[in-house]
Amino acid sequence: MSIRNCALVILLGLPAALLLMFGPTNRHDIPNDRVVVRYWEKWSGVEGLAMKRIVDRFNATVGKTEHIWVDYSAISNVDQRTLIATAGGDPPDIAGLFDHVIAQFADQGALLELDDWVRRLGIREADFKPIWWNIGTYEGHLYALPSAPYTIALYYNRRLFRQAGLDPDHPPETIDELSRYSERLTRRDANGHIIQAGFIPAPALLGWWHWVWPYFFDARLWDGRHFTLDTPEGRRTYLWIAEQRAKLGIPAALAFEATAGAIEGTQNPFLSERLAMVFQGPWMSNWINTYTPDLDYAVAPFPSVTRERQNVFASSDVFAIPRGARHPGEAMRFLAYVLQQNVLEELCKAHCKLSPFRRVGEAFYNGHPNRFVRVFDRMAASPYAFGHPKMPMFKEASVEMLFLLENVLEGVRDPLEAVRITQKKIDAIVDRYERMSAKRRALQP
Repeated sequence: MSIRNCALVILLGLPAALLLMFGPTNRHDIPNDRVVVRYWEKWSGVEGLAMKRIVDRFNATVGKTEHIWVDYSAISNVDQRTLIATAGGDPPDIAGLFDHVIAQFADQGALLELDDWVRRLGIREADFKPIWWNIGTYEGHLYALPSAPYTIALYYNRRLFRQAGLDPDHPPETIDELSRYSERLTRRDANGHIIQAGFIPAPALLGWWHWVWPYFFDARLWDGRHFTLDTPEGRRTYLWIAEQRAKLGIPAALAFEATAGAIEGTQNPFLSERLAMVFQGPWMSNWINTYTPDLDYAVAPFPSVTRERQNVFASSDVFAIPRGARHPGEAMRFLAYVLQQNVLEELCKAHCKLSPFRRVGEAFYNGHPNRFVRVFDRMAASPYAFGHPKMPMFKEASVEMLFLLENVLEGVRDPLEAVRITQKKIDAIVDRYERMSAKRRALQP
């Protein structure tokens, strides 16, 4: 074991030991002639069943011929547990990860490079939309392959648009239009309480992506070495958020957000028609189909600061092979099977997500649970599509970005002061990580 891994074991030794003792175990009746490929995945429920069907089909066909058995396990906190198991020397052979951890895992040597493997198995970059392939790369190497990708769009309520005198066939295309539409779509009762909001970029209503807003003002937060928040674009972002908040009134906005129910269910404020516009992914249509099938809604690209530049947030679940995996060849053989277009599109469709392929046939769109899937798909082709910042310390930076947004939404700090403070905090995070990284590299043999 390398010195680097020894250090990780010391740091994570107890959790690793507990994971290895009480973690996932094989509960299948596995044929004696098979190489067992352990596959840990985050999906459960309907999403997990869709993947399990593919695993079972592989085991009964290609796996039978090539003496491979894929053992699928649904794992909570799969990112953290994969890192711990890798440090402990007993990782799974395949890990289904969130894309935002790829830079961290790759930088810390926790993942295998896949460049040679994909060439050997005929998995071609040219078959995929660039945004989905590039999500799995870090510093010139491929570390992960797309599984179920998605873009995030503007869902809007057509009935509420008509009620406010807005054309339901012309959603907002710029941030300024979004602001004007939001004002017209906001309604209050006689006491000034908000009973219907236009749009609110608050975590209480969205649940995710608190760091994303500067990108719609043409900011790019990470240049490969520096976090660039305190810029004209970044400052304009939080001045805009503060301005929207002032129009609503901070106490009234906080009171409205406190009434938001579970994000999946009839109490979701968009599904209950108390929120006219929301920033969400393709799975929102699944929720609408299940809980409010008569909702009159549509989907459009989320507005950017100008019409000419359509900034699109794109993300994907990914497949990766941890360093130290016992059977990387057999694991890649399974992934080559899954990444056949008909197989992977079956999975993506069951997840209500997009196809990652450049050329998508009508069979994928026909019967797709999201009738606006083509909108999400076209967005992925935007030259201004962006993913999570490829910074190894993104998790820590993301926490500071959440504090920044909450401070502005709650009026705790002046937005420009909050941006300056956050920039300094993240600068310190980056500097600390780089110093630790330099020490780690110096210890490598």
